Amino acid sequence: MAGKNLLPVSALTVVLFIVSVLICNQPAVSQQTSSTPTPLPTIDCPPLPSRPAQVVHQPLDPALPTPLPRRELPFRHAVHTLFLDETVARLTADAGFDTVVQVFPWRDLNPRPGFYDWEASDYMVRTAHAHGLDLVVRLDMPPEWAIVPDECARGGFPFDLRAYVDFIGAVAERYRGHVLGYIIWNEPNLAAEWSRSGGDLPSHWDSFDGWVARPEDYVSLLCAAQTRVRAVDSEALIVGGGLAPTNEFSSRAMDDREFLQQMYIAGAAGCFDVLAVHDYGYGLSPEDERGAHGGLNLARILDLRDVMLEYGDVKPVWITELGYTVRSHVQPSVSKREQADYLVGSFERVQREWPWVEMLTVWNLCYGRPAEDEMSGYSLVEPGLTPRPAYWALQNLDE
Repeated sequence: MAGKNLLPVSALTVVLFIVSVLICNQPAVSQQTSSTPTPLPTIDCPPLPSRPAQVVHQPLDPALPTPLPRRELPFRHAVHTLFLDETVARLTADAGFDTVVQVFPWRDLNPRPGFYDWEASDYMVRTAHAHGLDLVVRLDMPPEWAIVPDECARGGFPFDLRAYVDFIGAVAERYRGHVLGYIIWNEPNLAAEWSRSGGDLPSHWDSFDGWVARPEDYVSLLCAAQTRVRAVDSEALIVGGGLAPTNEFSSRAMDDREFLQQMYIAGAAGCFDVLAVHDYGYGLSPEDERGAHGGLNLARILDLRDVMLEYGDVKPVWITELGYTVRSHVQPSVSKREQADYLVGSFERVQREWPWVEMLTVWNLCYGRPAEDEMSGYSLVEPGLTPRPAYWALQNLDE
C-alpha cells in the first residue's frame, strides 16, 4: 500500500476463466479447393518515446546538505509516510522511528519525457535529513506518456521499461548518499499495482482490470534497476519484492509465495540486496500461528523465508508494510486499543523470533485525509493530527 493505490489481497479466492469455443459445421471442401484464412486485425501501436536530446532538471541545483554518514543499525523502526512534510517528520522522529519509507511517484517527478520536477522530492530529502531520518524510497506509478496500451503490451510490460530505468538512474544520481535503499515497484503480483499502478484500486480490484506481472519480467526490471543504481550510487540498497500477501491465483492476483519462487527460478537472487515483505495482520493477533486463517497473518513471512532458503538465499528481510486499520475496508478493522497492542506485539514477535528481519515498517502515518478514507484507517494519528493510542504505545516501545 501507499499513495492511493495500495491494498493487499485479503481473501482466498480462486477465479477460473473458461473460454468457450464455438465449432461450426461447414460444408466439405474438395482437395482442389483452398480456404482463405480470415486475416487477424492489425494493431496500430504507437512508438515508444525516444530518449530526448536534452534533459531538463527543475530545479537544476537540489541544494541538498552533505549526506549524513550511513548508519548500520541491527534493527530499524520505520514508518511509511504518504508525504514527508515537516509535521510528519516531527511526529516520526518524536515517536522514535529512525527510518521512513516514502513513495517518489514516477508520474510526478518525470511528468513528460526529458523533464524532471524535483521540487517535492528535494523537499522530502531535506526534511528527512533535518530530522535525522534514514530514507527508503519506493519508485513506481508511471506517467501517462510512458504507459504502453493494453493491446500493445500483450500481458508484458505495461510501461516503457527503458524510460523507467532512466527514471531510476536520475533519482539515484540526484540523491546519491541520501537514500538508504530503493524499492523497485510495488506489489507486482497484483494486476492493480502492476498494470494499473497509481490508479484507483477499488474500481480496478472489482473489475479485474489489467494483468499481473510475469515473474520473469519483474526480475528483468529488478536486474536492470540494480545495474543503473550501482552505476551512480554503489552504496544504495536494491530492495526487491514488496509482494502483496494473497492466496489467490487469477487474472488479478498471484500467490506471493509462488511469485517469489518463480522470481528465484528466473534468476532474481543476484539482483537485489534486501527482500521487501508486506506482512499484514488482517485484524488478527500478531501471535496467530503460522498457517492459521489461510496463512493470512503475521507469520506468513515464514513461508517467504522458506522460499529464500530453498534457493540458498540468506539475505535480510525488510517488512516494508505492516498495519492494522481501525476502519473496515478490504481488511477487517480493529479497535484503536487493539491497533496499539497489535503493532507493539508485532515488533516484539519479530525481534524475538525472526532475527533475519532487519526492519519493520508501520503502515502508515498520514493526516488531513477524510476520516472514512482507507489510508486514514491505518494511520497512527487522526486526520486532525491527534495521536492514536498506537502512536503513544510505539513511542514507549523500548522503555
